[in-house]
Amino acid sequence: MKYHVLVNPIANKGRGEKLFPEIKSLLEKENINFDIEFTLGGEGTLKQVEKALDKGADIVVAAGGDGTVNEVVNGLRGRAKLGILPIGRGNDVARSLKIPKNLKEAVKLLKKGKNFKMDLGMIDGRYFVGVTGLGFDAEANLTANRLKFRGPLGYVASVFLTLKNYKPKKCNIYMDDKVWSGEITLVAIGNTRNYAGGMKITPSARLNDGLFDICIVEKIHPLELVLYFPLIYFGKHTINPHVKMYRAKEVKIEGEKDLMATMDGELIPAEKLVVKNIPNIQDVICGGVIELC
Repeated sequence: MKYHVLVNPIANKGRGEKLFPEIKSLLEKENINFDIEFTLGGEGTLKQVEKALDKGADIVVAAGGDGTVNEVVNGLRGRAKLGILPIGRGNDVARSLKIPKNLKEAVKLLKKGKNFKMDLGMIDGRYFVGVTGLGFDAEANLTANRLKFRGPLGYVASVFLTLKNYKPKKCNIYMDDKVWSGEITLVAIGNTRNYAGGMKITPSARLNDGLFDICIVEKIHPLELVLYFPLIYFGKHTINPHVKMYRAKEVKIEGEKDLMATMDGELIPAEKLVVKNIPNIQDVICGGVIELC
């Protein structure tokens, strides 16, 4: 098997660049046949994946966070197997696939891990693996990216910083044969159950059922949001009567002009959005039997 490893040098404040020699050394110790290089980012990464496939790569490894995984997945488009070395700040996709955070163990898994065929989400021809979030979620993500400190702590801080200025958005949401209309605080369309560093926003989502789990948080008082916020880490926020849960293959959004969304952390406009589930399209190396993802 031939591996092509793409390391994001700026993952987790430059951790990727620092870990490059160690990753190379660990791969050599495992007697893996590999090529390795830094990612170029964006379209550049897509071209790198294409070249790797042209050279006969069987497995393309994303060494970085969820954004790096997203770029590699969009380059692969189901044509070769995905491997992940979770060296980013959130690593929610790796968490869902039971890939260890320990780098040495994650490298070993590239050879010994199990194959899993997972669903992907698609928006305007672009794939995502994890969660697409709208409204408050997107604005909090934007705030988090401006902070000097990252990870779960940074996201928690961004929630409270965003809270004081956020106004609920009017939205129509079409989910297969179901329709929801009203003002939203946030909407999360989950292929996986985790996002933002371990928050279980769609706690029953599965990566291989051909469906999204959709969490709609209706207009809610800011204080109530603060009180219920910690429950998201345990997937218990669903007990709140303002939280509605649905499942669907396709989700259509009609929102206000300033409505924004994050797709695996990437900010996109969400005034009109069509989100489709593409079932069982991507082979990936995982760390065990996956039930809830």
